[in-house]
Formats: sequence, C-alpha cells, structure tokens
Amino acid sequence: MTSWLTRRGSGIVCCVLALVASMLFGGCAERIWGKRVIAEYHGLAGKSVAIVVFVAPATIDEFPSAREDVSAFLTAQMRTNMPSVRLMDYRHVIRWQDDTINWFAMSKKQIGRHFGVDRVLYVEVLTYASRMEAGYGDLQGRLRTNCKIFETDTPGDAPAWTALTDVTWPQDRPLEPNRMSEVAVRQRTLNVFAEQVIGKLHNHKEFDKRISEKNN
Repeated sequence: MTSWLTRRGSGIVCCVLALVASMLFGGCAERIWGKRVIAEYHGLAGKSVAIVVFVAPATIDEFPSAREDVSAFLTAQMRTNMPSVRLMDYRHVIRWQDDTINWFAMSKKQIGRHFGVDRVLYVEVLTYASRMEAGYGDLQGRLRTNCKIFETDTPGDAPAWTALTDVTWPQDRPLEPNRMSEVAVRQRTLNVFAEQVIGKLHNHKEFDKRISEKNN
C-alpha cells in the first residue's frame, strides 16, 4: 500500500512539475518566437480602400511596372491579413492615373471621393531599385516610401496615419548577379515592404524569422 501511494504521489508531483515547466517555458517560447504587435492605425476594418501609388516619371521609365508591383504586393498582404477590408482593383486606379494628367494636383481625399471609397492608402515611392548605387553588377533591392492613410469621411486634409519605410533586401550584403535575377530581388524587397506596411495596420503576432530559419 505504501509503495502504491509513493508511486501515486510521485506521479502527481511529476504532473505538477510538467505543468509548471510548460507554463514557464511556454511563456519563454512566446517571448522568443513571437510577440504581439498592436496596429498603429485601426480604421480600415470593414472599410472600402483604394491603393494609390505615386512614382516619379524617371523611375517609371526605368521600372514601368513599379506602380503595379507596389500595389499588387500591398493588395496580397491586405487580403491575407485584413479580409474585412473591401479593396478597389488597383489596376482601375492606375488606368485612371494614366488618363488623368493632373491627378496628383487633387487632394488625396478628393481622389478617394472620386472612387467612392472610405479610405485612401497613398504610397509615395521615394526610391525603387534592384542594384546598389555604388558598384556595378551587385544586386540589392531598395524600396523607400512615404505611406499615408486618408479618411474621406472626416473633415480636413491631414492624413489619419503616416509612416516612412526604408527596406533593403538582402540587408547584410549584395548578391552576385549569377545568384538571383533582378526581378526576384525586387519581388523579395516588395514582399518585405508590404509585410512591414500592412503589419502596422492590423493586430498580429510577429515571429523572429532569423531564429525560425536557424532552427529549421
């Protein structure tokens, strides 16, 4: 009887210790692997949104699809992470930009009212490149932007949210041209950019990819 009670007591102790360890190490894992990120702006849920991208003519001459690229990656991230947002087709916006010579003279809220949307996500592209400025043949994407959100149903012309982004991929060093194409470099840069921007607009858990990749 004593032996049975001893074994039973040991089993209970082990269960308690396992539970405590799970709580302690589970909390550590939460801190190591993921952190809760609170959105900087909460006004997009359930709203209609137009993504409007401004790219300087010189940049469009070098990268004709720059507006489409930026819009498409933002659209993909928003649809994945913010399914309640009703997104306007960005291709319609770009066609309107091409057909309206002085569109950039309009206020962002006027543009939003023209399209009949609640919000305008306006992206001014400041730098768009797939090669290093210094050095020939070294691939390193860079996308620097000024992003703003305008609410068409509130007074005034000031943005409700703004953020400067500056993404470089890869961050540590450029790639040799034989390792990856320019298109692939721009796509990776665009993906990081879109994740950063949309990540500021919805609550989510952010994981340390460096730790994840190391352990995989």
